[in-house]
Amino acid sequence: MSLCIHSHSIAFTVEMRPVEVLPGGVFLLKAQVENTASVSAEFAGKKIDFHKYTGNQFIALVPVEIDLPPDNYPVTIIAGDEKEVAHVTVRTHRFPTKKMTLPEEKVILSPEDLKRAETEAALLESVLARQGAPAWEGRFSRPTDTEMSGEFGVARIMNEKRTSIHKGTDFRGTEGTPVKAVNSGSVVLTEDFFFGGNTLIIDHGAGLYSIYMHLSKFNASKGERVSKEQVIGLVGSTGRATGPHLHMGVRLLGVSVNPEALFKLEL
Repeated sequence: MSLCIHSHSIAFTVEMRPVEVLPGGVFLLKAQVENTASVSAEFAGKKIDFHKYTGNQFIALVPVEIDLPPDNYPVTIIAGDEKEVAHVTVRTHRFPTKKMTLPEEKVILSPEDLKRAETEAALLESVLARQGAPAWEGRFSRPTDTEMSGEFGVARIMNEKRTSIHKGTDFRGTEGTPVKAVNSGSVVLTEDFFFGGNTLIIDHGAGLYSIYMHLSKFNASKGERVSKEQVIGLVGSTGRATGPHLHMGVRLLGVSVNPEALFKLEL
């Protein structure tokens, strides 16, 4: 879908795709601006900044919260003093539920483990708060050549007591299976976390991050610039994993979105 806006002071066009998304999805806004007017958008009560991409083209990736009710939502695009409204449809989707039985010590944390987990969660949020220029190149690719073993959005009921939402995608893999960067960017974290074990995070720019957990080994270092499909680590079972696999998450502007939606996005 494209919008064309012309005024005495500003002329710009905006492309949006897709125009239908699922909860936990992501959509793209691409603006062509003929002068230096700043461009932003508003969606579901949030301001979304555009970032310069190439020449006079600006780009924004917009996250859709997993609990956003199905509806036809306005997307307001603002360039200088001009505004135009498009619409994106959030479709109805029922996420599955999975019951799990685990040892109590894996469900209820000791005070020491809880403190460590909280400290690491705060570190994670501080790392994921930064925004820079887009650093990805073309479409995003899958991190392994293996099948998916755990869907995004599954409600996990553990020991019939505690429910958590799976905010990533799990991929099968034996110990040592190569894990590849889903796109180019900069490694901003390589840490051993309580829950995620060996965790690596890539900053792709524009508030977009890919997160790789339970690695047995890091093949890239913090501060390193990596390219798409570069091997950045190996599958493992570190942290609170029940067996070897890759848990991959995607955070966009502070929102956990479905990696599958990112892989399908036409950039």
